[in-house]
Amino acid sequence: MSNFYGWTGSLLNIDLSSGNIEKTSSEDHIRDFIGGRLLASRIYWDEVPENIGALDPENVLMLIPGPLTGTPSTACSRWVISAKSPHSYPDQYGFGNGGGFFGAEIKRAGYDGIIIRGKAKNLSYILIEDDKIEIKDAAGLKELDTSRTMEKLKSIHGSASRPLCIGPAGENLIRFAIAATDQGGSFSNGMGAVMGSKYLKAVVIKGSKKVKIAHPDQLKKLNHKIRNFREGQNQILSVTEPMIQGIEKTKGTPCYSCPSGCVRSYFKHSSGKEEIRQTCAAAFMYLPWDKKYNEESTENSFLATSLCDRNGLCTAEMSNIMYWLNNCYEKGLLTDEETGIPISKIGSLEFIETLVDKIVNKKGFGELLAQGTRRASIEKGKTVEAEALNHIRPSGYVADAYGGRLFFTNALFYATENRNPIIQLHEFSFTVLKWMLWHTTDGTMSQLNTENLKKIAKRAWGGEKAVDFTTSEGKAHAAFIIQNREHAKESMVACDRFYPLLDTDKTEDGVGDPSLVPQLFEAVTGEKMSEDDYYKMGERSMNLQRAIMGREGKIGRAHDNINEFNFTEGKEIEEGMIGLFNPDLEFPGTGNEIISRRGKVLERTDFEKMKDEYYAFRRWDIKTGLQNKDRLNDLKLSFVTNALEKKGFLK
Repeated sequence: MSNFYGWTGSLLNIDLSSGNIEKTSSEDHIRDFIGGRLLASRIYWDEVPENIGALDPENVLMLIPGPLTGTPSTACSRWVISAKSPHSYPDQYGFGNGGGFFGAEIKRAGYDGIIIRGKAKNLSYILIEDDKIEIKDAAGLKELDTSRTMEKLKSIHGSASRPLCIGPAGENLIRFAIAATDQGGSFSNGMGAVMGSKYLKAVVIKGSKKVKIAHPDQLKKLNHKIRNFREGQNQILSVTEPMIQGIEKTKGTPCYSCPSGCVRSYFKHSSGKEEIRQTCAAAFMYLPWDKKYNEESTENSFLATSLCDRNGLCTAEMSNIMYWLNNCYEKGLLTDEETGIPISKIGSLEFIETLVDKIVNKKGFGELLAQGTRRASIEKGKTVEAEALNHIRPSGYVADAYGGRLFFTNALFYATENRNPIIQLHEFSFTVLKWMLWHTTDGTMSQLNTENLKKIAKRAWGGEKAVDFTTSEGKAHAAFIIQNREHAKESMVACDRFYPLLDTDKTEDGVGDPSLVPQLFEAVTGEKMSEDDYYKMGERSMNLQRAIMGREGKIGRAHDNINEFNFTEGKEIEEGMIGLFNPDLEFPGTGNEIISRRGKVLERTDFEKMKDEYYAFRRWDIKTGLQNKDRLNDLKLSFVTNALEKKGFLK
């Protein structure tokens, strides 16, 4: 693989403690570990000790694009940031996946990844201009918010430079601080706090090289096919604008090599603020509280997200905190006086401004909240902790977005992933949501009918039973396939809003092509990759992550659990588009039957049966959920077996 296409063949190693900068070969790793999530996991296994804390200097920060990043491959220029996460409870392997132009610029500068070790003596930033790398003083950037930091760095290094930075939350080591980049890219899982712990305010990259393509004509044809497939029905969920009053779209913000972008765009609010928004947790974080408090949507929803983004706070975790505070307040477990936060006024501008200020600056009760919902709730005792676990998982992440009471398959993702498995949740739920739009609008908003949904399930999820919502049958097989495919996708790194293209109105049967990403890989790199090879790569990623989680204390079946409410409390109301368009929570049943999941629980026996079947597909031990040595060797993961055997973690 000496003649590189797609890859650059080099890794950039930067030690902030010593100031040492070294360029090393990536060839040994990229052959089997490709890039993105998988390559980050491989480096993590070698370099991050199991007994260090996420905010210790020994933690290693990795900025890893994929082989398609920086090429003309449609919507494949995302990248992964990875380290031990301070947001996870306890500290554990973590990563964030984001877009914009920064990942492409890493490749254009000549690198398959950047590995940052140690801790600077003072607040610093890294400047990378191809082979010229400097560690520069960042005193002039101290305490600047993310927007102002990026503006200042671009004014110094030119508008073509691409910054990654943290805000005050990252500098102050708030455990759920984000890292941010231009075009609205943000990276959760506490990666901003990891940067802050290293006194790293920013990384700025300017590249001048081109990523070589093995088969340009083949790539051009594939791009045309992909863009044609995505038009119409497939892009429904990507073009819906945020449902917030008083905003107007001013311009799109597509990522590198994206033809048209998605809903993520600049929106101007009647308050005068202009920010990047998209239809997800970031846009809607404060909307439910705003509407409840003011009896309608006001500017507060828009301004609250702006406040979090600029300070560098994860909006998903801020949402968790607000749910917890409100529930505890309503039950008399927390008060305005005790917290110094006007919980009674949640939904007001006063509340969100007070909350953000106290968390970012660790004032009073805010110092506890800066640890995140999970750790804060533990500190307040069992009753208050139980309130938190009505909304979050024991690991600290949201517990019920597209949850298992509605989508059986998704329960297995929650049980086996170490962070919010949002991309896996999206593959199944977003496709079914298009069916919901067909069902509830008499086909006016979608053409994905029941017959075609079953064809998609047969092609992409192991069989039609995957979309029969009366039974748990077929769900483990679907979970196995989806998880492998999504791990592989995050190693390339392809966009969640584009891939896999499972449905399209450009084919007679409405079925798309889930093999497009490995086809892009072949065109770019010249390396053969079948659809089965692609899924096996994802299986390698899942098993390596499983080995890391085991080494860090989350072992086998005993930890493959979901929250108790899934088995005891029926799902009555669903938020977001599902609740808006399908309040009766109707889904396909057996044959042409339509059934309602409203008020239903996930039966514990069904969940345990799904786990048995899932373990069998993974070739893990069914009784314990421990990994199989022979299978690890088959997946080219023999380097983990000695460590796992010594701990008794293999079967």
